[in-house]
Amino acid sequence: MVLKRQLFIIIIIIIAIITTTVTAQEAKPLIVGGEILEAEYPGNFGISYTEAKSFAQALGLTYWHDDARLIVGLGSIQIRFPISTIPKSRSTLKKIISANPPHALRKDEKVLIPIRYTAKALGCIYSGNENSLRVVLPQAKLLNLSLNVINGRDVISLKFDRNVNVVERAPGHWLLVGARAEEGMKYFSGLYLSDVRILPGPYGAEIFLDGVSGWPEEAAYFPRETRIFVGRKAKKKLPPPLIVIDPGHGGDDYGATYGNLYEKNIVLTIAKEMAELLRSRGYNVLLTRTKDTDISIFERAQQAAKADVFISIHVSGSPLVLAGPSIYTYTGTDNSTPVFTAKARTLIAGGGYRQILKRFAASPSDIEQFVNKIEAELGRIGLSAKRGRTPLYLLERAPGASALFEVGSIYNSNDRARMANSAQLSAYAQALARAIIEFIGVTR
Repeated sequence: MVLKRQLFIIIIIIIAIITTTVTAQEAKPLIVGGEILEAEYPGNFGISYTEAKSFAQALGLTYWHDDARLIVGLGSIQIRFPISTIPKSRSTLKKIISANPPHALRKDEKVLIPIRYTAKALGCIYSGNENSLRVVLPQAKLLNLSLNVINGRDVISLKFDRNVNVVERAPGHWLLVGARAEEGMKYFSGLYLSDVRILPGPYGAEIFLDGVSGWPEEAAYFPRETRIFVGRKAKKKLPPPLIVIDPGHGGDDYGATYGNLYEKNIVLTIAKEMAELLRSRGYNVLLTRTKDTDISIFERAQQAAKADVFISIHVSGSPLVLAGPSIYTYTGTDNSTPVFTAKARTLIAGGGYRQILKRFAASPSDIEQFVNKIEAELGRIGLSAKRGRTPLYLLERAPGASALFEVGSIYNSNDRARMANSAQLSAYAQALARAIIEFIGVTR
């Protein structure tokens, strides 16, 4: 008798388990917004899933997926699911659908997402019984509409009592999906916008932005707020280029000398007038020395390393150099060149992305243009410059557009006459300053 009773109980339990399993496996109608979808229970663990894309469309959510990830969004809320193919192992399946976040599941051509988890994260009302399930996204209420001008654009701020998605239907015409607002009009005085008209609609309030036709529009999301930007964002102003002028020698280092002509004085006179002219045009100018002092080559190199444009001014003290001004550029990169400068010079010469690389080095074409500008401006004062290349340490350490300029030869009487003439020194200064201004105008 006892055995029969125990057997009867076991049979009842088995029937109950089977009945529960069968019931759990049955798909249920799922009402989402105004759409009827289907809820199913992978693995019979009592966790309901539905087809992701249809769910997102029914609630007006943003939707995106690739092979590995799926994202649904409502305003600033983004729910990210890893995607897994339904595993054969029940224990593995239970693990991935119980994870936080649970996995989306790939089933045939569809991707399924967990209903309860998604609804809670979005702030939806989730309800159901043994016959059907229902997910409702409460209607949003527009609490405030305002306008600000930021970075050259009109910014319309729309604040709600929950997160809201917006959809651009036409230029100046946006749908606030699932939002409620009273019909009305607000007048503004923006850069582009003159007024905003609001109309209630069956799928949400619609707004019309008058006066923005032809200008770019884009939306951005913040918690319980959507902003619509109208117009092109003002370009961020580049910092003014740093021009470093290096008057050679100084102090006890006289440089090239002839009678009472000292290289250190000639070049400082030119450099100081150049700096004054450039600063009067709003440029950022640094002199490696402003007085009759001897600055070490290492201190000069530290200043050259910061420069967008670097020019070192000298007088030729060699009897082998021909008369007239000379312009020298660096011979090339060697093992002692700073690594960023060396790499940038190589990459930029090969067509690398100039907007980034130019922070580390000027391109060969930039340096060529710089020399061309100096030559052209010297030509305007009746002088013809020679060109050359030099392994000068200062030019090696100057990653920007850099050159060494020699006013002339101390051994040539015509050159000395110009060096002794204050008006001629001023002409040199003006020519070099104009060359720098012309060069910067081309490259920025």
